[in-house]
Amino acid sequence: MLVISGVRLLHLYPPSVSDPVDIVIEGSKIIKVGQDLHLIYPEAEVYAPGGYVSPGLVCSHNHFYSALARGLMVAIAPSKDFVQQLEHLWWRLDRALDEDLVRYSCLSGASEAVFSGATSVIDHHASPNCIDGSLDLLREGFDTVGLRGILCYETTDRNGLEGAAAGIRENERFALALDEEKREAPKKGIPEPLVEAAIGAHAPFTVSEDTLDALVQVCKTTGRGLHIHAAEDKFDAVDSRYRFHQDIAFRLDEANLLGPKTIIAHGLFISPEEIELCNERQVYLAHNPRSNMNNQVGYNHAIGAWKRPVLGTDGIGSDMIEEAKFAFFKHRDAGGSLWMDSFLAMLQRGNEILEQYFPGKRFGRIEAGYEADLTFWDYDPPTPLLAANLAGHGAFGLSSRYVRSTMVAGRFAVKDRRACFDAEGIAAQSREQTKRLWQRMEDLR
Repeated sequence: MLVISGVRLLHLYPPSVSDPVDIVIEGSKIIKVGQDLHLIYPEAEVYAPGGYVSPGLVCSHNHFYSALARGLMVAIAPSKDFVQQLEHLWWRLDRALDEDLVRYSCLSGASEAVFSGATSVIDHHASPNCIDGSLDLLREGFDTVGLRGILCYETTDRNGLEGAAAGIRENERFALALDEEKREAPKKGIPEPLVEAAIGAHAPFTVSEDTLDALVQVCKTTGRGLHIHAAEDKFDAVDSRYRFHQDIAFRLDEANLLGPKTIIAHGLFISPEEIELCNERQVYLAHNPRSNMNNQVGYNHAIGAWKRPVLGTDGIGSDMIEEAKFAFFKHRDAGGSLWMDSFLAMLQRGNEILEQYFPGKRFGRIEAGYEADLTFWDYDPPTPLLAANLAGHGAFGLSSRYVRSTMVAGRFAVKDRRACFDAEGIAAQSREQTKRLWQRMEDLR
């Protein structure tokens, strides 16, 4: 048992700031919150860091496979549009990945995530020359660091029909193996897995009707939802109408792929009618503003029309406070009327996805019965921090540099700014692996 003593609770949305309290944790769960609880549990370990504690931050769309692309020094041909950028850079990078590169990309990304205060990452993976077992390699990284996650493989036709079939098999294999592990966990007296599975697909313009049918079947077989990019660029929306004679969301809905476990990333060129349909089906829209800016695909002016928007990074790290700030400032720059509280609500809503995929577990509040996924802050602003002005602090003050500790399922991944895993070893090995990745990309020209 652990008592977190004398901390102020910080709920980003709905906003609230408490007086100092104690949090009692047993196993992976919070069992009690109140004042002076350390006196009631004298045998418990006590951790009294001061400052604030919030529910853990969730990144609702990421690509850890791109973690070793930072500072990329590879000759990349100029691109005239987004599809060429995919072909020249990202599809070249994912073809260069092998087992060790997948492993250290994930370890590196997971390490950075927990240091940024993220306790959960929903990852979307691609490695067409290393498909079989790739999700196990990702899981290894999540487990080593102590990060919670939802993992999937990016099914696509762009590497041939066998590549698409292999992606389907990997998604199904991984999901069913997790189901078996969860059934056996109580018998063996071991914790349930920190990771769950979604069913991944790249984007509608690289998914044929046959592959879409296969995705439908694996979603049914496993009981999971679809995690897919859609309408990130106008080309995807136009292609769907030209080849399939339907807007993207209506095509997916006709296949029964829209529902409360569905995550659509980007959605910049989703029509108002499609948004209405997605809202009816309770679909989550992962908004990735920094990636959209970097790829010059445009801005999602309709973000306020979605009922279930969440925040992701699309591979640009896992700093979710930074992403929320970019989302807010880009919205303001685009003439939008939403205030920062709306983007903190998007960040908070990532916990709803976790509850869809981890049945029986509760996330996103510091209350008895919720999972002990917590972010500790030593934020000490020169102005009062109150529920009424928390959004202003989120926009103009709070940042990941104030993250002191990160806890997942009642265990510290980072404590007092020191990793509870071999972060230095991961960084050193990742730098060595990066040299191989960049050379392999050069060899693919």
